[in-house]
Amino acid sequence: MINQIIKRIESLSKIGAYLSALLLSIMVLLIFINILYRSLFHSSIMITDEYSAYLFVGVVMFALAFTLKEGVHIKIMVLSSALGKRSAKLLSIAATAIALFISPITLYFSTTMVYQSFSLDIRADTVAQTKLFIPQLFITMGFLLFSLELFAMLLKKLR
Repeated sequence: MINQIIKRIESLSKIGAYLSALLLSIMVLLIFINILYRSLFHSSIMITDEYSAYLFVGVVMFALAFTLKEGVHIKIMVLSSALGKRSAKLLSIAATAIALFISPITLYFSTTMVYQSFSLDIRADTVAQTKLFIPQLFITMGFLLFSLELFAMLLKKLR
């Protein structure tokens, strides 16, 4: 049962990684098209900077859970390397539990931000007038995936 939960969460993290790669590809394509447009028509696509920034946020947020799953987040091992194996494991469990406590809080506040932007129809102060809840959804979905992956990680460590 627990293994199935962990596998499903890890599948969601992998989907997040694919979405991250897709957004990165779209961002590169948008920048390439803008460079081409500037070269040919001596003008710019006005939304390139704005949308590249939104896409970059999506790239980072969707990749968070997968990088956690793969163990490639930056870790500072000064304390855990000085401890014994059992103490280091307990420290790792405690750190994961603390992160799992904090992560839903960030999820709550990012969801609140999206809801407020949606309900108040807040738009970017740019040419595109982008409804801000759309790129803000990247943050909320990223924190959701990250929270789930932290839960899976804690389950694995407690086995």
